[in-house]
Amino acid sequence: MSDAAQPAQRTGSAGLPRDLTEAELGHAPVLESVDDLLIEDLTDVEADAFYAALDT
Repeated sequence: MSDAAQPAQRTGSAGLPRDLTEAELGHAPVLESVDDLLIEDLTDVEADAFYAALDT
């Protein structure tokens, strides 16, 4: 099948997941602190890449 015959990629918000229900939100985990996001034992290169990704 040629590329032209392939279905188009969904664009916009159509590819996003649905909103969570109140019950689902109530059961979702909650971080007590931003420190919970810290990853131990990263090399300097890995840490630099991680922080660079957060800035984008």
